[in-house]
Amino acid sequence: MDIAEHEAWFFDYARRERALETGDAAPIDLKIRHSREVLATARAIVAEADMEPEQRRASLLAALYHDVARFEQYRRYRTFRDRESCNHGLEGVRILKRERRLEGEPAPLRRRVLAGVGLHNRFALPAHLPEEIAEVTHVVRDADKLDILRIMHENLCGPEPYHPTVVLGLPDDPALVSPAVLRAAREGRVASYADLASVNDLRVLLGTWLFDMHFPASRRQFATAGHARELLEGLPQDENYGDTRAALLRGIAAMAKDAASPVQRGRP
Repeated sequence: MDIAEHEAWFFDYARRERALETGDAAPIDLKIRHSREVLATARAIVAEADMEPEQRRASLLAALYHDVARFEQYRRYRTFRDRESCNHGLEGVRILKRERRLEGEPAPLRRRVLAGVGLHNRFALPAHLPEEIAEVTHVVRDADKLDILRIMHENLCGPEPYHPTVVLGLPDDPALVSPAVLRAAREGRVASYADLASVNDLRVLLGTWLFDMHFPASRRQFATAGHARELLEGLPQDENYGDTRAALLRGIAAMAKDAASPVQRGRP
C-alpha cells in the first residue's frame, strides 16, 4: 500500500513545524517518532484484517495524519492536553482541509480519513457510525494507544527523568488517587483522562486499554510487548491500587494466553 507521497509531505511538514519551535523541541520530536510508530503499527493491523484495498489505504492515511495538529498545538499552548488547549482531532481535520492534502483521493476515502482523524481522540465513538468509518477509526485508536504505551513505558520505567508534558503535567504524588479511575478499572471499562489525579492514575488508565483493543494484531501486541504490564507493576501494592493492579495484570496474562493461539484473520 503506497502512501509515500503523503508520508513525504507529513514529515516535511513536521520538520518545518519543529524549525519554528524556539523552546524545548523534545515534545515535538516525540510526536514525530510517535507518528512513524503509529503508522507502522497500523500497517501490521491492516495486514491481518480482512479489508478492501481502499479501506486499508484510508486506515493508513488516517494513522499517518492522526496527530498532524499536535505540532501547532504544542507551539501555541505548550501542552498536549486538549482540555487546556484545543481538540487536536478536529484541529487535524482543519489542517488537512487547509493544506488540501486529500484532494487527490476519492471522496468516500477522504470522508473515512477525515473521520478517523477527527474521531480518534474521542473518549467513545458515536453510536451508529457507518461500519467503514468505525473500522478505520478503530485502526487508528488501537495503533495510537499501543504507541502511547511504549512512550509511557520508556519514560516512567526508564532511568532518566521524564518530561512533564509526557504525563500531561500530572503530579507524581502517591497520595493523590482518583476513585473514578479505579472504579472504571474494576468495572472493566476504559478510564477517562478527565478523571486523572496523578501519575499512578495514569498507569491505571493505560492498563484499562486492555478493554479497548479491536483487532487480533492489536490484542497480541498489547499483551506481549510488555509495556502495559511493566507500567502496572510500577503501581504501589497498597489499599488504593493493589487490587486494581492485580486484576489488570491478570487480564493481560489472559490476553497473552489467547494471543498465543493461531492468528484468526478477519474483522474485529
